Amino acid sequence: MPRWIQDRQTGELIPAEQYHRSANTAPAVHGDLEAFVSPIDGSVIDDRAKLRKHNARHGVTDNRDWGPDWFARKAKEREASLNGTTKQAKRERIEALKHAADVHNWR
Repeated sequence: MPRWIQDRQTGELIPAEQYHRSANTAPAVHGDLEAFVSPIDGSVIDDRAKLRKHNARHGVTDNRDWGPDWFARKAKEREASLNGTTKQAKRERIEALKHAADVHNWR
């Protein structure tokens, strides 16, 4: 009786003798950080533990903590805020118009 293995990516059942495990199942190994001087307090940071403690102490984060689309999304939000096209800005304009209508008996 043949054995079958389900491919994790496609979900298809493949005969065991034809299945090849993908290469991305290995654990990720990250090298050491290159030592640098903190622009905040001047301390030397040369490993990840020191970086985590430094960031927690000063309430900062590394830009690598954010996904690649984060900056584009925030730029779009900033543009909407500057143009007054956010939901909050629209609500505020409607409330201002309602208030003006009430004050001046425009209804």
